Amino acid sequence: MEEILKSLIHIQQNLNVPKNNYNKFGNFKYRSLEDIQAALKPLLAERNCGIRFDDEVVEHCGRTFLKTTLTLFNDKGESISTTSEAEHASEKTGMDAAQISGAASSYARKYAMNALFCIDDSPEIDSEEYSQNKGSRRTTTTKTASPKPQPPIDKNTAIKNAINASKDVNGLLSLYMDHQQEVESNPEIKAMFTARRQTLQNQK
Repeated sequence: MEEILKSLIHIQQNLNVPKNNYNKFGNFKYRSLEDIQAALKPLLAERNCGIRFDDEVVEHCGRTFLKTTLTLFNDKGESISTTSEAEHASEKTGMDAAQISGAASSYARKYAMNALFCIDDSPEIDSEEYSQNKGSRRTTTTKTASPKPQPPIDKNTAIKNAINASKDVNGLLSLYMDHQQEVESNPEIKAMFTARRQTLQNQK
């Protein structure tokens, strides 16, 4: 176990995955599973290591979950693992069985990677949101008029705007996972979600 632990420490200390994706509805930056995997590959090569995911369906109190086991292994036969779970719904509006399973698997795998490799999901220090929250300001010699306050946008309108702004099916599904309750409880939003999914699929 000595070598695999050294490799894990090395990866945890050197893995850097910027949050290059932006959620307009929630006004925050985030990293995807694909971002983590791309940043991880060079470090795995350095240490002659690899990873694998093993998925299984489990049940807790009558609810179904997809359980992912992430294993880091090396060329000496050593390995270390962690697990993560995501609820696997029986059906979701606008999604077929494969898409439901894929969304649950992607969510569980991402948070297994976060746990094993100590990936922090707090706001990026250089993000605009972080700077505003900390009260920092850039110094400038040009005086500008203060912007007029914008009227607040209600949640349903924000979700509709986010649906229309979705550029691909994966992004649309991620939006659904984040706001499932609102989508399912509002027939108009459900119809918009289904129509947008069909449009994005036809564009492929």
